[in-house]
Amino acid sequence: MSPNLSTVRSELPAVQTSTYLNTGSYGPLSRAAATAIAEESRQQLEIGRLTSMGESGQSIGASLRAGFARIFGCGSDEVALTHHTTDGMNIATWGVQYRPGDEIVTNSWEHPGGLLPVFAAARRFDLKVRMVSLDKEDDEETILAKFDHVIGPRTKLVSVAHVSWKTGTILPIDRLADLVHPHGGLLAVDGAQYGGAIRLDMSSSGADFYAIPGQKWLCGPEGIGALYVNRASIGDLLQTYVGYPSLRDGGAYDETGIFLPPDGAKRYEVGTTYRPAMAGMLSGLQWLEELGLDWVYDRTQNVTQMTREVLSAIPAVRLLNTPTHAGLTSFTIDGISPSAAVERLAESGILIRSVPDPDLIRVSTHFFNDENDIDRLRAGIEGLNG
Repeated sequence: MSPNLSTVRSELPAVQTSTYLNTGSYGPLSRAAATAIAEESRQQLEIGRLTSMGESGQSIGASLRAGFARIFGCGSDEVALTHHTTDGMNIATWGVQYRPGDEIVTNSWEHPGGLLPVFAAARRFDLKVRMVSLDKEDDEETILAKFDHVIGPRTKLVSVAHVSWKTGTILPIDRLADLVHPHGGLLAVDGAQYGGAIRLDMSSSGADFYAIPGQKWLCGPEGIGALYVNRASIGDLLQTYVGYPSLRDGGAYDETGIFLPPDGAKRYEVGTTYRPAMAGMLSGLQWLEELGLDWVYDRTQNVTQMTREVLSAIPAVRLLNTPTHAGLTSFTIDGISPSAAVERLAESGILIRSVPDPDLIRVSTHFFNDENDIDRLRAGIEGLNG
């Protein structure tokens, strides 16, 4: 039986105070996550933080890796805890074993969280960046043809977002993997706008590395994310930063410089993570699983489709149509700039955002949004030029 939507929304208090249509930036914090954060903070204040060390500290990390593994659809040994998507993309980009003259392929739609690590690694290792110029009208075959044109024997890494943060277009990552793997290259994916919005199955995916945040579609706190590292690709990804958690055990090193990492992706974890945030993320994931992840994903698709239908019926709206979509819908409105439209709508309590180059308005719709949210968005847009 599907959850009662009113009950679900009551567990996300922020959606009661505004028309919350910007999950692609920050999802509303769930009550389950907030309660766990507060309780862990209280314990740290009243009992101290030494109780978080040792076995209990290891336990929450293991439980959280397992929770993220269920989101990824992979083994928990393939998950490293990170602080955000950008953290994961840096780990993936910097850990590849480059030689001068190697190439990284990326594209013009990338978020800085994935793009800037590429630029920095290229500068450090004397690499060539091959930039694929994408257009908002490109279909999947056109996108693939553009990538195929630049991927070649010197391609060491392809770095892409699964969903463009600008247009909402879903890139065919498995087909991109099929282009780069025959050349011995790897695929790193920024999943910030996909993980938590659509079901992932990394066990059947061609991605070597896949990074997601906790604070967007998973409705968790900031400062927590996860990186999937394909079990078969761990040997191809060096540890860039190392610390105590990066070791197989506390004594797995000597003064000659030899140190032994654990078998799985945990080797890419470096230091301590804010335990209240870990507790909040774990409780938030458990709440989503109690709702039913299939229900969460299906409802997100249904609400997004309804949003697109409503917006396409407004004469002044120019909807950016994409053949497939996650939870993002991008468009323009005749007679008003995206930034001005966003500012005006915010005055009415309708929270969306604009994105640059191309300048678009972006609406993020998730499982908790209802028809009233979409109707208020429609009325707000129709009133902009009134």
